[in-house]
Amino acid sequence: MKITARAEYASVAVLELALNFNSGQIQAKEIADRQNIPLKFLEQILIQLRNTGLVKSVRGAAGGYLLAQPPDRISLKDVVEAVEGELNIVDEKLTDSTLRAVWAEIQEDFLSRLDSVSIQSLVTRKLRENQVPDFQI
Repeated sequence: MKITARAEYASVAVLELALNFNSGQIQAKEIADRQNIPLKFLEQILIQLRNTGLVKSVRGAAGGYLLAQPPDRISLKDVVEAVEGELNIVDEKLTDSTLRAVWAEIQEDFLSRLDSVSIQSLVTRKLRENQVPDFQI
């Protein structure tokens, strides 16, 4: 299984919006520039995220995008499914019931884990990752 560029870019864009949650909207171009995402591709992704209710858009010269709900109420699964559709790794055409059952268990574990990762937890990780050590004595 591979994470698509669409899923990765959607996740990065939502993380960027979450990092600026209390600062207002951000323009798509700013997100694209910061994250090195092709602007046209990002705009398509943002439309999908808006259509699923994860982000809101603000029109006008100072317009842009912002999260439609707090980052602790959005999961990574919500974001990926917004741009990829329902995630399903089990092929119903599998003829061996034992293997199909194992794949179904793995899928359940994977989706549960993906659902347990909130965007707020990603914000916390990102801020921790970006902290510069203070070596003052």
